[in-house]
Amino acid sequence: MEPSILENFVERACSAAACENPTAALRSLLEESISDKTAMAEAIARQPDDEVLIFENETCSIWTCRYHSDVVLPPHEHLMTVHIAVYRGNEVEILYHRDADRLRHAKNRVVLEGEVVSLGPDAVHAVTAEGDMPSYAIHIYEGATTQVTRSLFDWTSGGEIEFTMANFHAMLRKPTDVEELQ
Repeated sequence: MEPSILENFVERACSAAACENPTAALRSLLEESISDKTAMAEAIARQPDDEVLIFENETCSIWTCRYHSDVVLPPHEHLMTVHIAVYRGNEVEILYHRDADRLRHAKNRVVLEGEVVSLGPDAVHAVTAEGDMPSYAIHIYEGATTQVTRSLFDWTSGGEIEFTMANFHAMLRKPTDVEELQ
């Protein structure tokens, strides 16, 4: 049986993540994968959940992501570089600066269908989709996201909160609630 588009992608991403310059290699792979964005979007659409970890080792974590415009994921950090390719729809990165005692909204970055963007290891962001259709993306992290202790950030105070899935889901917001906080 021929490997699926995602299986093939994972194999290529593992090679890219293990090379001498993983940042350049992973971005190149994602930029190349945009040429088959319809097939990638359809593969992401078939995933059982909106966020699915499809592969992880010490060099990379690969997630398929579907985001909807009626929900905003809470501010969080990754502590490693992440590369994002959007195959369908538009993904909104709500970027924050960390001050000593609070989180401060910096800007929103809309990642359009067919674009690749990278966020550095110090980035703090919330995520949603823009428009009537969900965004379909692949996020590749330069490390094992499930093996690091990360934080969520309280929407109001900006204080750090332990990153657990229970906390993550409890902190989901509607876009109108987030706009009031920016």
